[in-house]
Amino acid sequence: MKYEIMEKKNVKLRIYGMTCDDCVSKVTNSLKQQNGVLDVNVSLKDGTGHVVIDSEKTGPEALLKNRVFTKPSHYKATLSDE
Repeated sequence: MKYEIMEKKNVKLRIYGMTCDDCVSKVTNSLKQQNGVLDVNVSLKDGTGHVVIDSEKTGPEALLKNRVFTKPSHYKATLSDE
């Protein structure tokens, strides 16, 4: 049996433009579909997203290029150091 070793990394995003629970669902679902994303927790109240990634498959900058932030949309994100 072959075991795959993952390099998990926690990434915090500051997300702008969310105004309702539907916005949270759209952002969450889009991020979950991205290759290398293991878990997503988006908060409307805090305007943040906590994303666990497999750093062998994706990186923090790639999250910012997710279609939910780049297609004609009012959602924008930046990396947060908090």
